[in-house]
Order: sequence, then C-alpha cells, then structure tokens
Amino acid sequence: MQGRKKKADNHEDAHRWVVSYADFITLLFAFFVVMYAISSVNVSKYKSLAQGMHSAFAKKGDKKPVDEPPKLKDPNSPEATSNPKDPFGDLVKSLAELQDSDYQMNPQDGWIELDIKAGALFESGSAELRPIAFVKLMQIAEVIKKLPYPIALEGYTDDVPIYTNQYPSNWELSAARAASVARMLTMFGVGQSRITVTGFGEQYPIADNATEEGRAKNRRVNMIIAKDKTVPRLLNPAIIMKTPKLIPDEDEEISKDNDKQNNKIEPVSKEAS
Repeated sequence: MQGRKKKADNHEDAHRWVVSYADFITLLFAFFVVMYAISSVNVSKYKSLAQGMHSAFAKKGDKKPVDEPPKLKDPNSPEATSNPKDPFGDLVKSLAELQDSDYQMNPQDGWIELDIKAGALFESGSAELRPIAFVKLMQIAEVIKKLPYPIALEGYTDDVPIYTNQYPSNWELSAARAASVARMLTMFGVGQSRITVTGFGEQYPIADNATEEGRAKNRRVNMIIAKDKTVPRLLNPAIIMKTPKLIPDEDEEISKDNDKQNNKIEPVSKEAS
C-alpha cells in the first residue's frame, strides 16, 4: 500500500512544470504585447508631430512665389560696360606672387612665359629634380591646375657639349629636364593632356654663352601657359626673341637705374668757365 501511494505522489509532481511553463509563456506574450503597444504609440506620435509641423509651416507657404523673369541689363549701364571676370588675368596675378630670382614671369597678350633657372631645379648635367624645387613646383601647380589652359614646357641648355651614356647631347638633357618638370606638375594635379614637352638644347639662347653668367641664364626651363592652343608661342620659341617683357627683371631695373645715374649731365659752374 505504501508503495502505491508513493507512485501516485510522484505522478502528481511530474506535471507541475507545465504550470511554470504556462506562466512563462503568458509573461512572454504580455511582454511582446507591451512592446508592440509602445512601438505603435511612438509611430502615431511621430505621425501626428509630422502632420502638425507640416500644417504649421504650410499656412504661409500655400502660395508659392512665382519666379520672376531675368532682368535684361541696359548695355549702356555701368555694370554692362565694366570688365567681366578675367580668369587669365587672375592667373597672371597669382603667378606674379610666386616670382623670385629663380622664377621670372613674362606675361604677354594671350600667354604667360615663366622662365625657371635650371640651377634652381637640377644639379649640373642632371635631369633629376632637386628636393628644393618640389615646393615651388607644387605652388605653381596649385595655381594652374584649376584652369584649363594649355601648357608647353621647353628645356634649354648652354652651348657646352655633354657626352654621357644617359645624355649624348644637350637635346636629350634639355628634353629630360622639361619632362621632369612636367611629371612633377602632373603629380601635383595638373592634367597630363594639357602639357607638351620639348627640348631645344642650346638653341634660342637669351644671353651670351661667352660668360658664366650668360650660360647660367641659358640653362633654363620655360613654362608657356596660353589662353588656347592657337597661340603661336606654343609652337615657336623664336617669338621670345622678338617680344619685349612687360615686367622687367630685377637685374634689368637695377642696370637701367645705374645707366640713368651715369648719364646725368653735371651743371657747369660759372666760375669754372
């Protein structure tokens, strides 16, 4: 008898977990109902808030302003006769601020010529740019890369021959130097399609090769920036020999001042006569 009663008690205890499980499911269901209710309330609040703001701002905005037709300027008015914005002129001003003893600018009608001394860019007999040249070329590139003007880079040397495996003549050296400058400009953001590179060797000297000072001036890289590709200077460097500089070099200004002082006529004293 005692054994049977024990088995009955165990049978009743075996189903108690169902009550706990039912309570857990009920609580879980209630939790999801509450979460859904909260999310539904938030959505309705946001909808009502959006509708309220729309109605508040739409009270004065129901009537859309009518776009007025553009006003035609009088051709005789001061605004119409004033000079329009000249990006090429702005480019001249920006490059003028970068001038120094090694970088001389010569603006002309339709193009800008920037004369860069080779000594500021390269070691003797080399076309590898010196580190000191990177900063100046980066500044120049920052100015010219914003505009679409074509650019010609021309390399020149003095008349001293060069015989190396890398540069059999001054032609190769001058072309390699111009190409080095062009490559650096493209690295700083100037479009490669805008640039042409030419090496002229010892042709078209701008100073006398008989002196060291003259040879130093002839060793150079010229950067030509033209308004368009039809400018003759892009293809004919001989034009530089015929075109006067609009902005004289510092050395030229000093020499002119000295000539004026030397040519002054001293007044003759009456006592001396």
